[in-house]
Amino acid sequence: MGLSHSRPTITTTASQISSNYGGKDGQSISIQNPAGGSTVYIGGSTVTSSSYGYALAENSAMSIDLQYGETLYGIVASGTQQVNVLIQGA
Repeated sequence: MGLSHSRPTITTTASQISSNYGGKDGQSISIQNPAGGSTVYIGGSTVTSSSYGYALAENSAMSIDLQYGETLYGIVASGTQQVNVLIQGA
């Protein structure tokens, strides 16, 4: 398993946070929303700022395990927000 990181910019349209994972053993993703930013709403490809799976407030973090074929997306209500992403199993 590999380890990688990225710093994607989340916008007002569903922005991909993780790649479409194609491995068999799963992939762990940790996302950190730095202080001083906007809330990032996390979910699938149809995520919106009013219909989401998780609201990641500024200065907070979350982790999730993805399985084969799963991709994680984020969106903000206005402007843009960069998040820090750490991926195990890349």
